[in-house]
Formats: sequence, structure tokens, C-alpha cells
Amino acid sequence: MLCEPNTERQANHELRREAGTALREDAGVVGVSAGRRRALKALSWLAIAAPAGWLASRPPWRTWTADFRTATGELHDILLADGSQITLGSASAIDVAFEANVRRVHLLEGEIMVRPVSDVRGTAGTRTTHAPLLVQTAEGVVEARGAQFSVQQRDGFTRVAAFRGDALATPAATAALMLTQGQWCRFTRDGIAAPLTLDPREAMWTRGLLYANDMRIADLVDELARYHAGVLRCAADVADLRVSGIYQLTDSDATLALLQRIYPIRLRSITPYWTLVEALDSTRI
Repeated sequence: MLCEPNTERQANHELRREAGTALREDAGVVGVSAGRRRALKALSWLAIAAPAGWLASRPPWRTWTADFRTATGELHDILLADGSQITLGSASAIDVAFEANVRRVHLLEGEIMVRPVSDVRGTAGTRTTHAPLLVQTAEGVVEARGAQFSVQQRDGFTRVAAFRGDALATPAATAALMLTQGQWCRFTRDGIAAPLTLDPREAMWTRGLLYANDMRIADLVDELARYHAGVLRCAADVADLRVSGIYQLTDSDATLALLQRIYPIRLRSITPYWTLVEALDSTRI
């Protein structure tokens, strides 16, 4: 039975109101709650009746209902049921599913540092073993073969780094590559790049710090942008400027102010939420 126009508008209003209430109840909670699930259900029904234009701009449903997630600029440590530890980086989201033969972590967005629990041998000679731990991304799967590794979901590729022990990276449509301790690589669904040497100080991001050693400022700004509220870009006229030091990730404004004092750059705010890092002598208007 079709709804009359006024009835349909009223139903949409009620669904929006219900979803807003549920999301407000859930504000600040990292794990999935009943409030967020109610919100998703309400918004799903709303999506059926909504116009195409509204659907085109809908939020990412899956990250809303992720088992664990972080806001922009936030870090969070979690302990899984098996004892494995995961640090979620800024604006990150994961789902976790443990089965008899596999432990699966689905990285929906962002970056995680994984410290899998190890198999142990008891005093009576018995051995406690764990199912393989896999991290699923949009491009493939990373299997834990060591004690610490990171996985980052970027736009169109996955980045993997093996900090302690090895990690097996398997793209969706090509052969796997074993990363040994101290290596990192990127892969897409169709291919995987040769491994490169990993600087172990990269792990400092789990403490909210970024280590830069002769790094392009464009690359540093790109990392800061993941922790920054609003849009942060680097102009081409200063992109290749080299910087070094240890910088705060979780206070991007303080880091940008520090960079402006040390290096020949300036910050230009195009809007309150759009900042451009450019050369100090830039002639842009």
C-alpha cells in the first residue's frame, strides 16, 4: 500500500528524529551499542523512502556500526577476547570476528597496530595454540606471523609494516608476499610492491607522535591531515621542503605552529576548516 505524500513526509520525519536520538545517546562510546544499532535500523528504513540526491550523500554506514572506532585525532587501545592487543589510529574502524579456525579483524578504514597473542606452552607440557589472525582490507588480507605489525587502509591501497616478526600480505587477485621483520610494503587488489626497509621509530604513532627524518613536508602534512579537524593541504611550492624531528600527531595545530616558526612556511586559512601550508614568500592571494 502506497503512502500519501503527507504521510510519507511525516514518516521520514519520525525516522530522522528516532535516528538522531539514538545517535545522541551513543555519543562518545567506542564499541557498538544498542543505540547505534537502533540508529542504523531507523536510517536504513529512511533510505528506502529517501530521494536519490540524499542517498548520494549518505554517511558510511559500516563505520557507524563498527565494533570499535575512533574519531579524528583520537587513538584507542583495545584488548581482544584472545588477549591480542590492537591500537586504533585516528578516524579508524574495525570489525572483529573470532571463529574456531580463524580470528578475523576487518579494517574498515584508518590504521591499526596489531600485537597478536602468542601460542604458549603450559607447565604440564600442554600447548595452547590459537587460530590464524587475519586482517582483512579492501585490497586483500594480512596474516600475522610475528608479534607486532601495522596495517593501514588508504584510498586504493593497503600499507603493511612488520615491526616484530613476519607478516604475510596477500592481495585479492595475485600471489602473496612474506614481509620479514623490519620491512614494509604497499599492495593493491592486483599487485604488490617490493618490500622496503622499515624504520622502527614509525611505531611512535601509537603514542601520538610522528618521527620525521629528512621527510618531505608534503608527506608530513599528509600524515597530519589524518589527525586534523578539517581539510589540510600542502602547496606545490613548498612540497619538497625537507623536515626532521618528532612531532605531535594528536595536536596538529600545535605541530603546524611549530613548523611555521622553524621553517620558511606559512599557514593560510581559506576557510575556518580549510588550511593550506605554503611557502613563506608565496604570492598567492
